[in-house]
Amino acid sequence: MLTTRAPHRRRVRGAIAGAALAGATFALSGASAETLTIAATAGPTTLDPTTSTNGVPSVWFPNLSYAALIHRAPDGRSTPGLALDWAYSQDRLSFVMNLREGVKFSDGSPMTAADVVNWLKHYKEKGSFTAWLGKVTDISATGPMQVTLKLSTPDPMLPYGLDQDGMAGDVVGPSGLAHPDTLGSTTNGAGPYMIDPKATILNSQYVYVKNPYYWAPDEQHWDKVVVKIISDGNALMSALKTGQVQVAEGAATEAAEAEGAGLKIISAPSAMLGMYIGDIDGKIVPALKDVRVRQALNFAIDRKGIAESLYGKYGKPTTQFVPQGIGGYVAKLEDFYPYDPKKAKALLAEAGFADSVKFTLVEQPAVSSGDLLAQAMVANWKDVGIDVTLKPTDSFATYVPLMGTQKYPATTLTFQYSVQLTDTQQLVTNPALYNYMGFTDAKANALAEAQRRQDIESPAGVAAAEASETYMVENAFLTPVVSVDALLFATKGVDGLKFATYPWPDPTNWKPAK
Repeated sequence: MLTTRAPHRRRVRGAIAGAALAGATFALSGASAETLTIAATAGPTTLDPTTSTNGVPSVWFPNLSYAALIHRAPDGRSTPGLALDWAYSQDRLSFVMNLREGVKFSDGSPMTAADVVNWLKHYKEKGSFTAWLGKVTDISATGPMQVTLKLSTPDPMLPYGLDQDGMAGDVVGPSGLAHPDTLGSTTNGAGPYMIDPKATILNSQYVYVKNPYYWAPDEQHWDKVVVKIISDGNALMSALKTGQVQVAEGAATEAAEAEGAGLKIISAPSAMLGMYIGDIDGKIVPALKDVRVRQALNFAIDRKGIAESLYGKYGKPTTQFVPQGIGGYVAKLEDFYPYDPKKAKALLAEAGFADSVKFTLVEQPAVSSGDLLAQAMVANWKDVGIDVTLKPTDSFATYVPLMGTQKYPATTLTFQYSVQLTDTQQLVTNPALYNYMGFTDAKANALAEAQRRQDIESPAGVAAAEASETYMVENAFLTPVVSVDALLFATKGVDGLKFATYPWPDPTNWKPAK
């Protein structure tokens, strides 16, 4: 979901009540085959997969402790997880999963079909990403180890929602569901690791130890995994160079230094960065209701200059929401909003808002070079008479409730790449994860519904995705600026760091180098 990385990363503070410093120093002795230490630029809002945000680094925290029903492989394929196989019925209104036998949660209790049903019902009611199960009308155990989901209309996104990045498939055990208020700082999953709450300090370090009941012990590559929150770029590089950290979120601004230090650099197209407009109805800023104003915001941006100066070879200008190689990408849309300040001014004048558009832009935490990106956009808009004030936030714990007040019309964002239907369902439909102001666009909803009737990768599915992508770009619901690569910096002691356009890099795949 919302992620951000900045060249001078902000510090985040906080502590789990009563947490001890035990385990805080073991990583200082350097890399070892027993301990993997990861650096993330921001801590999670919660450890509960029900309400966790996604994107990197937030998704890493549930990845380590919760196995998903479906596992997304680094090449993008759906592979067995807690479910061994799954299939839609002929009419595509039922989705049947046959579960893996012998699975136990980290407290030793065995996983049953009833546990999976209870979890999915819980997620449908309270999950952050309600769209994943939004078409599900009934969830039931149809065999000792079989679960069936009934759908109101076809939904090709279920395998994505139920994987480790969607998190609707991150099954929580019965003891965790019985005490959901504890899941913010403890874990009760069937994944390879579990949190050690005594050694964990909120927004400082998260310590994971082996789940003794994990069904595939050969895939537990480390005795302990520590995720340290290092929001300062200089401190992060120092930790890598001295071996205190073995893998870290990278930033393009630090790639040259990482290369010079002999670190591995792994990259792949990862996310679209730019601005999301929540106030499409013009409740806060009436001008934003006019598509010409939103288009002017796009024409005013010098994408090429921003991409080159802030991201170098790890970023490219973009005006759309998916990268080349994903169904729904439309090549001609890349030139839809060329840098044209005169055109922007003309559109503002035509709409009756010349030199009168003024609003506050909230900065989402953890956007790559986020402060500089926001400042560059603001400078471009000032050149055409648009007055934008920046409001920084220091963590998602601050950011999420701030946006929930519905007092701010727009936010910077990192939107992690997935299939195009994810863009439609999370950005412009109602309800949608990012649609915090609750605007409704009937055609956007209709285009999403047309996509749901097709298989994602079928020719008809791709055509439907292209139609949706075109509508979103033409109507300027967002101001995309740059497509950036995700970067990992790693020491030579860690292998298995491959990742494709999506899914995001999964730390459970990382292993000691041979």
